[in-house]
Amino acid sequence: MKRGPAPARSALKSARVPSIQSRAARQCERILDAAEMCFIQSGFHGASMAHIATTAGMSPGLIYRYFDSKSAIVKAIIERHIESDQCQKIGQLNSAADVTRGILEVFECWRRGDDPKLNPVLLLELSAEATRDAQIAHAVRSKDRVIGEEITEAVRRSARLAGITLTAADARSRAVVLQCLFEGLAIRLVRDPTLRRRTLQPALEKTITELLS
Repeated sequence: MKRGPAPARSALKSARVPSIQSRAARQCERILDAAEMCFIQSGFHGASMAHIATTAGMSPGLIYRYFDSKSAIVKAIIERHIESDQCQKIGQLNSAADVTRGILEVFECWRRGDDPKLNPVLLLELSAEATRDAQIAHAVRSKDRVIGEEITEAVRRSARLAGITLTAADARSRAVVLQCLFEGLAIRLVRDPTLRRRTLQPALEKTITELLS
């Protein structure tokens, strides 16, 4: 059987590379989705690699082809969160009303549990594991810096639109308070799953308006 011309074989080989990379990316996403579900249901230490593999519908050996440990999976989850739409949306907030609405929308996602990437239990699990694993701590802090910069810029932009000039230190200070408020809601919801938006909204609107004015 005659082989095709060398250029044709080369083009075929080049076409296969993106296909292989795409399949690997899909497999990684599948593993990360499964891991997030397991961490939410069983906690970091309760979720074994075998449990993650079963949830992903693949063998543990296949998972180890992509991630050599649970810590590697956690770091990949954190990186994925940094690149998520929510981080991008934070940077687009332009006013106190936007900030309030954004926080309440995330709160509703947390409460309904309809998006594993926006789950208060997962947030707390990742934070807790960062106290035990230096590499995960580094990844968590990197994520925190990215989000902090986005929120600081949103605070500065909101103030400018209101005719207020903030120093860099003032903008950063207010951004930190917003982060504390946001993360505190995650803890509060885990402790009190009956908490509802209507309870939060009036005081939240007032607090954020005063904070950003």
